[in-house]
Amino acid sequence: MSSATETPNLSSAAQPGKKPPVYLLDSMAFIYRAYHAMQRSRPMTTRTGVPTAATYVFVNMLNKLRKDFQPEYLAAVYDVGAPVHRNELADQLKDVKKFNMKTQQFEAVEYAGYKANRAETPPDLIQQQPYIRRALEAFRIPIVYFEGMEADDVIGTLSCRLAEQGYEVFVVSPDKDMMQLVNEHVRILNPTKDNLVLDPAGVESVLGVPPRQVIDVMALRGDSIDNIPGAPGIGDKGSVELIQQFGSVEAAMDAAVATPAAFKRKTYRESLANNRDNILLSKELVTIHTNVPIELDLEAMRTKPLDNAACRALFTELEFTTLLKELAPDVQAVATTYNLAPKAEEIAAVIEAARPAVKSSGASRPSPVGLSIAIAATAQTIAEEVSGDEAVIEEAEPAPAETMSLFGAPPPSAAEIAASVAADAKAVDVACALGFAADSEHALLVGLDAAGVREALEDATLPKLVHDLKAVLRALESHGVTLRGPITDVMLESYLLNPTHASHTLADIAARSTSRALKHQPSKANLSDPNHLPEAASAISKLAETLTAQMLEEHVAQEIPKDDPALGGAVTPEMLFGSKAQGTQALSESSTLPDVYEDLDLPLVPVLLQMEQVGVRVDIALLREQSSRLAVQIDDLAERIYAASGHRFNINSPKQLGDVLFNKMDLPKPMKYGKGKVVSTAQDVLEELAQAHPIAAEVLEHRQLQKLKGTYLDALPQLADAEGRIHSTFNQVGTATGRLSSTNPNLQNIPVRTAIGREIRAAFIAAPGNKLMSADYSQIELRLMAHFSGDPLLVDAYRTGKDIHTLTAAEVFGVDPETMDKETRARAKAVNFGIVYGISPFGLAAQLNIEQSVAKEYIARYFERYQGVAAFIERTLEQVRKTQIVRTAFGRIRPIPDIQSRNPNQRGFAERTAINTPLQGTAADLIKIAMLRIDAAMKQQKLKSRMTLQVHDELLFDVVPAEAAAMEELVKYEMESAAQFSVPIVAEVGLGDNWRDIK
Repeated sequence: MSSATETPNLSSAAQPGKKPPVYLLDSMAFIYRAYHAMQRSRPMTTRTGVPTAATYVFVNMLNKLRKDFQPEYLAAVYDVGAPVHRNELADQLKDVKKFNMKTQQFEAVEYAGYKANRAETPPDLIQQQPYIRRALEAFRIPIVYFEGMEADDVIGTLSCRLAEQGYEVFVVSPDKDMMQLVNEHVRILNPTKDNLVLDPAGVESVLGVPPRQVIDVMALRGDSIDNIPGAPGIGDKGSVELIQQFGSVEAAMDAAVATPAAFKRKTYRESLANNRDNILLSKELVTIHTNVPIELDLEAMRTKPLDNAACRALFTELEFTTLLKELAPDVQAVATTYNLAPKAEEIAAVIEAARPAVKSSGASRPSPVGLSIAIAATAQTIAEEVSGDEAVIEEAEPAPAETMSLFGAPPPSAAEIAASVAADAKAVDVACALGFAADSEHALLVGLDAAGVREALEDATLPKLVHDLKAVLRALESHGVTLRGPITDVMLESYLLNPTHASHTLADIAARSTSRALKHQPSKANLSDPNHLPEAASAISKLAETLTAQMLEEHVAQEIPKDDPALGGAVTPEMLFGSKAQGTQALSESSTLPDVYEDLDLPLVPVLLQMEQVGVRVDIALLREQSSRLAVQIDDLAERIYAASGHRFNINSPKQLGDVLFNKMDLPKPMKYGKGKVVSTAQDVLEELAQAHPIAAEVLEHRQLQKLKGTYLDALPQLADAEGRIHSTFNQVGTATGRLSSTNPNLQNIPVRTAIGREIRAAFIAAPGNKLMSADYSQIELRLMAHFSGDPLLVDAYRTGKDIHTLTAAEVFGVDPETMDKETRARAKAVNFGIVYGISPFGLAAQLNIEQSVAKEYIARYFERYQGVAAFIERTLEQVRKTQIVRTAFGRIRPIPDIQSRNPNQRGFAERTAINTPLQGTAADLIKIAMLRIDAAMKQQKLKSRMTLQVHDELLFDVVPAEAAAMEELVKYEMESAAQFSVPIVAEVGLGDNWRDIK
């Protein structure tokens, strides 16, 4: 047998006369480890902000497992539902004690229940659970579970049954709990430890006892994660020593009474003698059950080939480009020919082909294939040879100036352009190439100045199809072209239909429409040879008929090669036509989405583009001064930390910090470990420690200040243009609720409640001589809760101008408003906003630093007083359980597929999302409507002031002093009258020299 230090040949290829091994995957254990490992090292998200780290690590682990062991049988085991049996056992625990190392005394503690100490599953991990399940389905790995039983028990039961039938079993798990299952037929495989395999000898080598005594050791040491008390005062080392000495928990407890002299430590003897019932209950709690009444379907566990289409769709959506490359290709690349220089009459024919269809359709929006001009760009350039200098040509290749991209790629920065030119600054002549088509069968590669092209783009009678209208407008405007005519943006359509999808690139839309992704075959075009450009146009004609038919008629789809020589990175009109047709048809079937698209999201695009182009000005000198001051503050904090600890060390190293705090300073260790068994120094650990130990608070402050310095004070000056303006990008398709997101840089996360956050805001200023103006919706989500719920107390409070937080404090806490202090009002505020976000007793308890029982009582009192809110929540959940969709007041939808999940954590998160989305989503739509109205009013009045920034419920303006009064009146009116609700909507408007000082 193999030991813990040997990795045997574990391939599923069974030896003659021997059955192949079965692999049982402890899914949740690996998912949590994957999540926490990547959170510490390299958090991952898609370009639109969807977290993917745990999914990525988990998928790679599945790949490695299949590659290393080629399992013939494999199943993924899950927890589903509450662990009923263990909850009932834990309820029997009485008079639970812990041993205080400082006082050397046993102390009574309140026992909250089995697994009660576990923090709620992080929302960004819950968000990844559906993707992980999709990964298992794509890998065709069966998911095994039994309602009300934990995965450990299901694994234990299946292991025993399989062993009885002569199968070898590998329990794929990183948890030591599983060691109790090990015998001559069952082994533990830990892929996170270089495929460490534990047989009986390996278990004894690692733990110090054979597998049959693992339960006894665990019963004594307890389990802080699962909140199993064990024997107070007996830790990892002591538990092993006692079981080695006495053989079992029962024998050790008997000896503590009968032969106390046999114990070297008084603490151990007293613990065993005085806590017998709780120790025995702990033993039952740690024992893995092997009698779960679950069916053993070995054939379902038989390994099957990957579902390549499902894998490709998932990896495309989550932007796992490396994993995509590893998938087997489904089709061959399309061979192409091309026409290098289309003649003027060819271009004219393409343009004219669109006109009869437009006249006959009579529609304001383009219909499917054949009625619109599709605008796409190759994103490639022709670089003329400069005096025969090949070096200049090659160095210009990465990011040539004025590269035109009409499908969403950002324009090159000044730094990139500079880097693309040779050291002697010789210019590289660049020509823009435009893929231009009137239908899916005819496409040409043309320049903007080709005959008739500009006129067609600016022809208001010709409908246009685009992907990412904002990027298209920006690119065309930079060349003096104003795009006119009815416009369809397939990216926005895709987002409205699928707001929870991670990505809405053209490739992803095509993949979802065709169940196929774009094949990634990178190619480097030689810029000294312009012949590569027309390859894109030829590929369009080659692929058009097939793909359009597949998209429209829902035939089995064929892959579109991406970035191979046949496409040259181009967006193909057939992709635009196909995506457009699919999106338009689906939008038409919805009673609300066409209005959201036509009246809100599409017209907002040019407003956002204008805001991006204007930018927001920052005081670079002040930012640098603040950075210098903060650097001194950070250094002072570091010196205080060194003085308090008595050691100089790397404060940013979790390992060194943990060693100083918990070993050298002997502070109380948390029952939480980070990577490599290092005691955790995560924020929640330090926050708890900070209540009694100032050094932990100083470490937290040190971390926060370093982050703010790097993220804002040091980064913003580097991102500013020559006029000191920051040009953030506003993303319309980056959130599931309809909120805008801000990137490059993210200006929506600048803290406002901390002193340093307010100082950073002081660096945001207006143009010379101007003022900054802020307009912020007051308590918008609470006002919307009053509207949606119709609760009499809330509605009356807002109609009569009462303070809602004071009202809640009086109603929930029973406090007299006349004698109420700020702290009580702040607690009431936390309750009000917590309810809006579907907060749990656990979450409210953590936020207010109170017991869960008290938090639970607060929530119950709230719903007792605000019964309309309780009824609204119940109505909403009932409706979403039926449809799995929630809507805003304006008709935007959000799918909530996990509302029926058997996993309580997933279901709980889905319920909270269902409650909050109508409020947050409606608020997001409301401010978009206000932005459209404000922009139109400013243009009508020909004002010179500019809207520069949107931060959720707040708008920021750069205001000309002479227009200040008009702007205040205009903005306040348009924001407050953007829509009518049953309670007044209030916008608070103020002016100031900088963002911080606006009053």
